[in-house]
Amino acid sequence: MTRRRRGGPTRDAGAAAVILVLLTPVLFALAGLVLDGGRAIAARQRAADVAEQAARAGVDALDVGALRATGADTIDPDAARAAACRYVVTAAPGAGCTVRVGADTVTVEVATRTPTVLLGLVGVDSLHAASTATAAPATGVRTAEEP
Repeated sequence: MTRRRRGGPTRDAGAAAVILVLLTPVLFALAGLVLDGGRAIAARQRAADVAEQAARAGVDALDVGALRATGADTIDPDAARAAACRYVVTAAPGAGCTVRVGADTVTVEVATRTPTVLLGLVGVDSLHAASTATAAPATGVRTAEEP
């Protein structure tokens, strides 16, 4: 025996469709934050890695003449800038490279842009990631008492 419902439609008919329509943009925004947020974190870590390696490449550009004459770890500024930016261009094409050479340090700042996947739907087309690293030269074998 089949039961028939008496009366017309209930007052909550279609409420699920309205809730679904209202929650869909919110769910896409959350998914975009999770997916693109993960990509942003990975890009930041990649920028940090590239900056550290570029600083090391730059600090390897020692002034060989001064090293042989005085034994001092003197950095060749032009060669350090060139080596650091060459590494950045090779390791992260399209990344920005800023190099500052001090008396005994090389500081490299790397800036990248990562395209978004889902956040582009709400107008966020790319995410910026930047990192800075500093390296100092060290030659020979050093003991704990030596600077």
